Amino acid sequence: MNRFNRLLTIGIFVLGAMLASACATDVTGLQAELGKVSHETPLRPIGLGDFTRCTPQPWASGSARIGPSGGSLRVGKHMLKIPAGALKRSVLITMEAPTDSLNYVVFGPEGLTFEPANLPTLVMGYGNCAVTGRNGESLEIVYTDDLLTTVLDTTESVSTDTLHHTVGARLRHFSKYVLHSRYAVSY
Repeated sequence: MNRFNRLLTIGIFVLGAMLASACATDVTGLQAELGKVSHETPLRPIGLGDFTRCTPQPWASGSARIGPSGGSLRVGKHMLKIPAGALKRSVLITMEAPTDSLNYVVFGPEGLTFEPANLPTLVMGYGNCAVTGRNGESLEIVYTDDLLTTVLDTTESVSTDTLHHTVGARLRHFSKYVLHSRYAVSY
């Protein structure tokens, strides 16, 4: 092996080790944060009846740079409100509402956490869903795995507005959140 190839191999190895170390630190921190949650809320599989079925809406996404003074981001019928003090530094926040028969949102950067005393609020619209009248009060926003098959955590519900068809919840970290019925029918 000539000297150039040897140096290239060593350089790639060092770069790979540095990237793995950086990722491990981020993942370890997220796992520690989520580990606290999973002890409080056991993982549970979701049945098809658990989700609130909705008429698919157009795909929507947005982003905003939000810092220590807070801010908000609206995507489709959903809004994220980040209060002052939730973040220690400015972060580019992304939010996506995919077209699906479920109302859900995906946030980035994945795993971003917030100051516990100043948690952001996610307000999700359910006007396009199979929910009528006061049945909106049975809805909650849950954190799920990427395949939407397991509830990884429940959120702290803060509001249900049956007049405007919205449900609100506090978020401890960024990931994927979906509307879920507390009173699902089992088949």
